[in-house]
Amino acid sequence: MGYPDYDRQQFMSAVIAVDDALNANVADIYKSQPLAQDWARIAKSAEETGEAVAAYIGMTGQNPRKGICDTREHFYDELADAALTFIYALQHFTKDARQTWEILSARADTHCARLCNHAVSNG
Repeated sequence: MGYPDYDRQQFMSAVIAVDDALNANVADIYKSQPLAQDWARIAKSAEETGEAVAAYIGMTGQNPRKGICDTREHFYDELADAALTFIYALQHFTKDARQTWEILSARADTHCARLCNHAVSNG
């Protein structure tokens, strides 16, 4: 399976398209409930995180009843699904691809400043 070489614009275009599709295909019960839609986006992110945990348990054999029953590739896919679902949630709330990208980039810079500088100064 190949991975596309996305640049920032292509990536954010895909994020917008998925966010739009999720909004367009929301269940009827949510259509008049914007707050419920917001909570559903957050809950979906938690659900995807649970799927990544389940794949890791299956990959490492932590369930003695099932043993090793999953693959590293599936685990990676689930981690990516969880990460993307959080990004779609962020886009759902900002409705601005530039702002979503700026938030993601700023947080990556913050994490690197906290961890990378610390690691460099200790190493």
